[in-house]
Amino acid sequence: MSESKLAANMRSLREAYGYSQKYVSSQIHVARQTYSIYENGRRMPDADTLCNLAALYHISLDYLLYGDLSKSSASENFVREHSALTPDNSLIRLNGAEAKMLMDYKSLPPDTQKEIREYVRFKKYLLAKET
Repeated sequence: MSESKLAANMRSLREAYGYSQKYVSSQIHVARQTYSIYENGRRMPDADTLCNLAALYHISLDYLLYGDLSKSSASENFVREHSALTPDNSLIRLNGAEAKMLMDYKSLPPDTQKEIREYVRFKKYLLAKET
């Protein structure tokens, strides 16, 4: 397995999902500088890190290691969506950036979350008034 192929796959996945190196490194429990070394092909991640990467992107380990994810045609095949259930059990799809936004929201204190919900309701009200 070529380290440069893995590095290209790591970069392609990260970019397809719209993630920063800082975000990916925090999710796989390594320093951002360490992740950068992996993504530049200067070092091979250990087995645990590879498993964490595959889990983050919802792909198999062999696809991460051996798939050709750097081709532009393959970028359309990345699993870019996450799923969430609404209160009425409807399934909604979220792309990587939307899922990250929700994760960021969930990490905020409850009073800040409440402010954000109120702001969203206010913006919806204003938009509805315009139409």
